[in-house]
Amino acid sequence: MELISKKTILIIAPSLIAESLSLKLTSLDQNLDINFSDGISDKTPDLVIWNVLNFQSEDLIRLELLNLRKKYDSKFLIILSGEIFYEAKTSPSLNAEGFLLNPSAEKVLESIDTILNGGRVFDIENKFRVQLNKNKHLSFSQKILTSGLKQIDTEINYIFKYANSDSTPEFYKFILKGRLRELITVKSFLIFLWGNSLELYTEAVYTENKINLENKNTVFIKDKNTIEIWNLIFERLKERYSLNNLEVEFNNSSIILSGIKKEFISRLICKMLDELDNLVKNIKENYKEKDFKDDLNSLINELKINTISNITDSYFRLKRGSESISINDFLYNEVSCKEIDKESHESIMFIEPIIKNEALDYDGKLLPLYETESFLILENIISNWTIRNCNLLASEIFNICSSWPELRTVLINPELQSTRNFERFRNNINNYNRWHDYIYLPIYLYESKREYIDIIDKKFTRFFKNENREKELDNLEWLQKQVTLLVEIRDAVAPQLEVAVKYIGNLFVTFLTKVVGKAIGLVGKGILQGLGRSSSK
Repeated sequence: MELISKKTILIIAPSLIAESLSLKLTSLDQNLDINFSDGISDKTPDLVIWNVLNFQSEDLIRLELLNLRKKYDSKFLIILSGEIFYEAKTSPSLNAEGFLLNPSAEKVLESIDTILNGGRVFDIENKFRVQLNKNKHLSFSQKILTSGLKQIDTEINYIFKYANSDSTPEFYKFILKGRLRELITVKSFLIFLWGNSLELYTEAVYTENKINLENKNTVFIKDKNTIEIWNLIFERLKERYSLNNLEVEFNNSSIILSGIKKEFISRLICKMLDELDNLVKNIKENYKEKDFKDDLNSLINELKINTISNITDSYFRLKRGSESISINDFLYNEVSCKEIDKESHESIMFIEPIIKNEALDYDGKLLPLYETESFLILENIISNWTIRNCNLLASEIFNICSSWPELRTVLINPELQSTRNFERFRNNINNYNRWHDYIYLPIYLYESKREYIDIIDKKFTRFFKNENREKELDNLEWLQKQVTLLVEIRDAVAPQLEVAVKYIGNLFVTFLTKVVGKAIGLVGKGILQGLGRSSSK
């Protein structure tokens, strides 16, 4: 009797992939009971590994996954492999416990352990793109090997048919399973000897070539605890923004951060993430008895002040008049940090689920944080909140530097340090903010859109997501509501105006062709007749 029960794994994949993956996994862990889609027993598997070869449609995968979940009441690990797969910047959102892109056998094994212990595993932002190989002309030796492998496949399927039949006696099943193991071993041995050298079945064999490079964006969620999820997001964002080689357009006044030096952009964002990490863990530890919501605004304000007051090294000092002043101390005493960016989510939205170990309330849906979709949504919300609040802190820096020219040489982009360029940039910032607050923002709210800012490919990038923003729409000022009213009037009048213009256009065309055209024709005819008479005389 076995002291440790084996983990039952079902692999749904083309036969060669299933067999090669099975051999690699069992060689790494002998405590696996692996079956294939054609030879599964009546026992419900602990985990279903579904290998999707040459993935092209996310919707088809979702539909097929629903059918498989009806058939197998098990956990699912989806693997996308082959010579062509999803080419979007973000991975497809699939409702499965695991999702990997071209993984190694070691990563698959680690994922199996994580999922069976109640965790989640998924790859995100994998940017590998591999082209589909065209059909090559097979040589004589390749044709012989192909024929032999197909004959083995035929016999394996034939044995499966009788081995899974209830009418077959158990004694014969025992013999058939022995024969089945021999055929699988022979097939694997043939592929091991000649498969790679002949470049045969390369897209149907589970290989670990350059396609299967380790994805650094693989997320392993082991305990499904929200603090663990926060730590994963925190580490990912810190790694993403700890870059000093940003390609910043200094004249982009819509993003105030672009006006300070590159090294301080990264430092400001990372410092705010550190302060946010301290805030989350402080609330988790010290607010067990009472509700933290009453103190949250003051805590967030303190977070912002601590962030901006640590933008330089603690020992760095600068002359102001005849006095030597610590920049960090000066910023700490001068900044107010009262301004709010309405395009960022309220901090309570993402802090409360992390603190209370609850689902994320997003756009009317409750999303468990350990799922792929909600993990990415939460990460985007936190990232957008961090960058936008750093953008507001950059505005504070510009206001302070206006009265302290020497401070510009330390913090401000060299191309903006002259008084003319500096003031022009500040004026552009103010003009953009007024235009955005009174024109763009009401339109975004009316169109149920939210603007996000992120650093993508080392550049600040704006993009939009559709979100329900009815509550914010109701809280607009009078002037902002008039903008939405004008948009609504335009939408209401546009169809009628289009019909009117079309009708007037038809009348105008009719007038030109029927009235003016005929009149011109009659005049021309009279002239020709007159010329005819004159020439006849």
